[in-house]
Amino acid sequence: MKLSYSIAGKLWWIENFLDHNTYKGIHNAIIKERKKINLHSSKGIWPDGLINNLIPPLRNQVSNYPPFEKLKTLVTLNPYFQLEKPESKHTNIHYMKKGSGINWHVDDTWRYAATYYINQGWNEQWGGEFMFADSRAHGYIPIVGNSVIIVKTPLKHKVNTVLSPTIPRISVQIFMK
Repeated sequence: MKLSYSIAGKLWWIENFLDHNTYKGIHNAIIKERKKINLHSSKGIWPDGLINNLIPPLRNQVSNYPPFEKLKTLVTLNPYFQLEKPESKHTNIHYMKKGSGINWHVDDTWRYAATYYINQGWNEQWGGEFMFADSRAHGYIPIVGNSVIIVKTPLKHKVNTVLSPTIPRISVQIFMK
């Protein structure tokens, strides 16, 4: 586990987040079981402003999915960021094909949001970067498999449009109150 970037009290980007076997297990579960996960469009679920002029990402809320339990525990109790006993956690899989993205927004109904990257070997030419803007800093975080971005609300952010013609951007989202 390596803290690669942070904005004190607002954002943490942690690489090599899970041990290799746990990461591989989550990766393989999502890739092999993607047809069983019942992914559906975020259109009609998310506010229109999040996906105007974009292809809506595919998503599904996941409860009690064994491969994610260790991930959820480590997100809340990792050494860089700790949220003791959150009131609630919601976990989603986001699957973004070419043309998908998320416009600028703040996740103001949650205290924290975490994005865990599944993709291995993502090419920087394929877009899909996590962008952020704050009075103290702004920039982007690339897609690196087995890394997590934890954001404390409010932090303005977006996901750039995915440009890969064949490989989707796959992440696990964990929202916490």
